[in-house]
Amino acid sequence: MTPPPAGLLPRVLRAPARTFPLSAFRFPLFLVPLSLFLAPPASAAFPWDKPKPPPEAAVLVLTQPAPPDPPPPGSIMEVPAERTLPARWRTTAGVSSEKGGNAGLPTLNASGSAQFDLEQLYALRQELRAHRVAVIDLRQEPHTFLNGAALAWGPAAALGPERTADAVTALEATWTRQLAARKFTDITRYAPGPLADQAAWIPIQLRLDIRDHDPESALIAEAGWGYFRIAAPDAPLPRDQDIDRFVEMVRLLDADIWLHFHCDTGGRRTALYLTLYDMMRNYVRANRDEILTRQRRLGDYPPVGKEARAARDALLARFFSYCWQAGPLFRRSWTSWSRANP
Repeated sequence: MTPPPAGLLPRVLRAPARTFPLSAFRFPLFLVPLSLFLAPPASAAFPWDKPKPPPEAAVLVLTQPAPPDPPPPGSIMEVPAERTLPARWRTTAGVSSEKGGNAGLPTLNASGSAQFDLEQLYALRQELRAHRVAVIDLRQEPHTFLNGAALAWGPAAALGPERTADAVTALEATWTRQLAARKFTDITRYAPGPLADQAAWIPIQLRLDIRDHDPESALIAEAGWGYFRIAAPDAPLPRDQDIDRFVEMVRLLDADIWLHFHCDTGGRRTALYLTLYDMMRNYVRANRDEILTRQRRLGDYPPVGKEARAARDALLARFFSYCWQAGPLFRRSWTSWSRANP
């Protein structure tokens, strides 16, 4: 693997991953539940723990980069990757404020993409080097990095539908340690698109000699960035609990923090949460249709089917009303407001 330029992403200490730099929050820390911002260390383990391996039906799937073709014989220490920005990269930087409907967008300080591998993370770090950055990881599916390659466990049906951010983070740490203890692992599937599209997985044969292993939270912490997890299912509509978690994070966030959102493909989850963020920051400056239109210009990947699209548009209309009534402090949760305004 090509080493990063000196000083770009130091990998000196493998400190426990944290979900957000505490300096990013403007409220007294003692008023904030620590469980909201602190992820368990990737290396945490206790003598009485009996961690379970992934379910038998779960498969470790390569997601980034694409596997070499033809596959090399024997074991390999890296999957060749290019230092380019991730797929479906989009950013609010450079957007013209003079174009109709863009009020507040150039200063939103946000970007989105598909899942990145380590080389693509280096490219992201270079692209956003002038900013204080936090990564918003929207993936409910457990995923990790081995020798710089991004992999995930699937399919979702084998892992269970109701998974929280804390539960997924703990699974990733445990399963990554279990992989590393074996020294070698065989990768037999590659997902060229959404991980949920199991029918599109491509059979491959790669034997990986594990030299480096990190959950995403650890890599982001080593990069000097913040990290926040929302275990959003790959579904047309988000769960109320996930919107509540997102709103609570945003309301405590300094306005100058740059948020980079990603899911597996940079598709509907990334587009949805970028739109929610735009509404929270700019509901006074732009109307709902303007925000929806400009987010679709940036990179909208709607749910498949008219009914799913209509349901998402209805949710966004209600969320915009919530912003008007709960903002700018957003002390009332989305769930509370939603129950009172069906």
